[in-house]
Amino acid sequence: MGRPLPKAGVFAHGQAEVVAHNIAREWTGRGEPKRFEGEGMCFIETGGGRAGMGSGNFYAEPLPDVRLRQPGLLWHGAKVLYEKYWLWSRF
Repeated sequence: MGRPLPKAGVFAHGQAEVVAHNIAREWTGRGEPKRFEGEGMCFIETGGGRAGMGSGNFYAEPLPDVRLRQPGLLWHGAKVLYEKYWLWSRF
């Protein structure tokens, strides 16, 4: 499509879960294979204490099917809280 897509951790995380599932499936022979479909959401830092959010299918063809939410203070607060939760839940 000629346009760059965001480099968001949500995609690496989602892809890693699919890979881990498929490796476990190969070892155990149980379950169905999975495929990462490009669904996700990511916050978009815009500066000035504001952030927006994009969500949808970033891999849809012929163009990504993404909904963008207007940047604001509320989205920035949600971004900060999500980052804190994500780090706390894993480390």
